[in-house]
Amino acid sequence: MRPLACLAALGACAFAAEVLPTGRVIDRVVCAGDERQSYAVYLPPQYEPDHMWPVLYCLDPGARGRIPVERFAEAAGRAGWIVVGSNNSRNGPIEIAREAIRWMLEDTHQRLSIDDSRIYTAGFSGGARLALAWAASSRVSGVIACGAGFSGGSIPKEVPFRVYATAGVDDFNFDEVSGMSRELYRRGFPQRFTEFAGGHDWLPESLTASALEFLSGALPPAPPPPVSVAEKKTAERYTRLTEELLRGDEPDQRLLVKGLRRDSERIEDGTERRAARRVLVGSFVSSIEQGNELLALKKYSDAARMWQLVVLLRPEYAEGWYSLAVSEAGAHEKRRALDALEQAIANGFRDRDRLARDPQWEPLRKEARYAAAMAGMEK
Repeated sequence: MRPLACLAALGACAFAAEVLPTGRVIDRVVCAGDERQSYAVYLPPQYEPDHMWPVLYCLDPGARGRIPVERFAEAAGRAGWIVVGSNNSRNGPIEIAREAIRWMLEDTHQRLSIDDSRIYTAGFSGGARLALAWAASSRVSGVIACGAGFSGGSIPKEVPFRVYATAGVDDFNFDEVSGMSRELYRRGFPQRFTEFAGGHDWLPESLTASALEFLSGALPPAPPPPVSVAEKKTAERYTRLTEELLRGDEPDQRLLVKGLRRDSERIEDGTERRAARRVLVGSFVSSIEQGNELLALKKYSDAARMWQLVVLLRPEYAEGWYSLAVSEAGAHEKRRALDALEQAIANGFRDRDRLARDPQWEPLRKEARYAAAMAGMEK
């Protein structure tokens, strides 16, 4: 045997000998082939390597692998499932997510006894879109889609896997997810839709057992509930208020956001509260996405308008203030750029390297306020 082959064989033996603890969530397992890639994992208490086990691969939009693994752990322990959550897959360039999935699959298949006929995926928001796309192009038996549907809203001609879809009643994607379930049902594909009290988030722990039961076939498909009059009114109000918020000038936006916050804090559930909560979070997310796209295109004035709305909706969001500052600097609005930079630092922005690296700041580096901002990050 060649020396390199001997080393590889020895490495594989050592790798196989490594034993992961069962019955608890492990935050970070580093992939053997790339130390930059890792995942959280839960092995059920009854896990034994001489038996093949079903696995649920989870994709979070913020690369927070522990969150879904922890959410599913109790139900997975009772059902005898492995749960894995990528610490690298996130919203953004698809290449990063694909690489994370590839390493997660390779590493878990080397470490664990996985039944390839019982591979399932789960995702939240952009992670749900990714999980559905993964299932549509690979051997996946079922998907738990939280807070989002297929990318672009386009359901494939064939859906040869089960879909358990969930959305919070305050989720800005509620209508998208419930609409996807209705279309899947109309076309005869196995699906189940469950709403929950909450917003744009992973499904609550109380639904995880039924989700796993549905994927395994223990729970049958069910028709989604018909659209109620209240749902139609909420959807119409959400669309109208979102359009008003995007069209308005700054004073109108401030007034509208004030009213939305008031409605979002109503004690009783209803159309006004649900629509307000959906608009506040949905507009925040969509403005970040549009702001990033405009910044990438160097359309700085348009980007600044998006980031102004972001920080109006969430004034404590340091990244939003910094992106606004960069946009204003790119648009040659010196005073506004420095104002926004100071707000970013006041809210916790501390990335000196990024500030020193971004070229939009070149004309302002000799400004006293810029120097004071840099010094302020050191405190």
